[in-house]
Amino acid sequence: MVKDSSLPEREENDFEPIVERTGFLGLSNNLWRLAAVMGIAQLSVALWKWEFSIFLERFMQPWQIGIVFSVATFAGLIASIFSGYIADFIGRRWTIALGFLPVTFGLLTMSIIPIWPYVAIQYSLVWFGMSTARLMSRAIPADEIASDDGHNPARRLMMVMMPLWFLDALGPFLGSILLNAGFQSSNLHGLAAIISMATFLSAIILIKESLGTDVRKKARSGPKISIRQLGRDYWLLALGMIGFSFSWSLSIQYLGNLCVGPWNVDAITYGLTWSLFSLTSAFIMYPASTLTDRNLKGSLIVGVFGNAIIFLWFSIGSGAIMMYLINFVWAIPFVFWIGAERSIIVLVVSEETKGRALGTYDLLMGIVGMFGQLFGAMIWELTDSLRAVWATAGIGMLISCFILLILLRYIQNGKIAGFHQRSELLFKSKR
Repeated sequence: MVKDSSLPEREENDFEPIVERTGFLGLSNNLWRLAAVMGIAQLSVALWKWEFSIFLERFMQPWQIGIVFSVATFAGLIASIFSGYIADFIGRRWTIALGFLPVTFGLLTMSIIPIWPYVAIQYSLVWFGMSTARLMSRAIPADEIASDDGHNPARRLMMVMMPLWFLDALGPFLGSILLNAGFQSSNLHGLAAIISMATFLSAIILIKESLGTDVRKKARSGPKISIRQLGRDYWLLALGMIGFSFSWSLSIQYLGNLCVGPWNVDAITYGLTWSLFSLTSAFIMYPASTLTDRNLKGSLIVGVFGNAIIFLWFSIGSGAIMMYLINFVWAIPFVFWIGAERSIIVLVVSEETKGRALGTYDLLMGIVGMFGQLFGAMIWELTDSLRAVWATAGIGMLISCFILLILLRYIQNGKIAGFHQRSELLFKSKR
């Protein structure tokens, strides 16, 4: 690598060579450090996010709740646009760390003045910061995947999230205990702000830079949103996932309201079922990533179709026992969807555009999601039925699954073929 004298010496010392050997469960030391940081970050969100929509319903109308989530999604879109560009100059490590500052400020002010319309701005700051950190946390393993020609992409992208899901399970559990002990939602927000500040410090200390200076220069020289550079396969995937993203955003933010309302489940039990979902996701992450790497396209279809069935189930079910069961089952298609989708994205684009590819994808799905959130709020307002909202989302996912199945047939990138097919392609190329 050519040494850039214009860069500070500290940056070169903090650079983590992406040729580092993988270790426990297929992750390098730097990815495990990243996983630890993102786990702490998730705790700062999971502590209160599980009951946030319930908290909002106490003093807001459905249309106001829809606006809160839509404005926050818009803030996430801004993060998707600028985080990759910022990382090209200061690196992924500092971009992740700085993302936790608006999270801390938003949570702190929300704990003090949780009133409409300020809560929309406060939640937007949280979402802006978390979107920035999460996007870059996906880009760091993508850097390592690029360094060895896409070896086990789903395993690395999913195993980085495993500690996150353990902490995501701990958050609702602790939150439920605190609420049951007499604490208020604002107390959870204040405690989460302290954890977020600790995450900022841990990111600076633990994470090593993965983006080399030569790759940064190459990325800076290209367009900021690389429409043509991302390629045909990338846009086919994005087109196929639009319907699913719209349907997901249409209903997911009202999960808590659905559970404590039509499902007749108390808030504490709902928090515990959330914890069960997260724990199940964490435990199945490794075997699911192995299966996903064998067939990325098939895993994505299973994930989308499985989520459609779960959402339809949510629209008709009720009771605590069924709530535990559905959250246990839901983790399976959820993990397949997340792992396959992100793996395909980073495999079908070039090395210098992986960060931009993730950011552009988040931007597109965020725009779609923003309209989905408003449409879901409108259905809730007009029908006064959250079951109708979730039934609409489930049907939309089934339709999008059929469309995705057709479009995936036109993606012929050899890197996302199954293990045996990749071996066959490699044999033919050597001949």
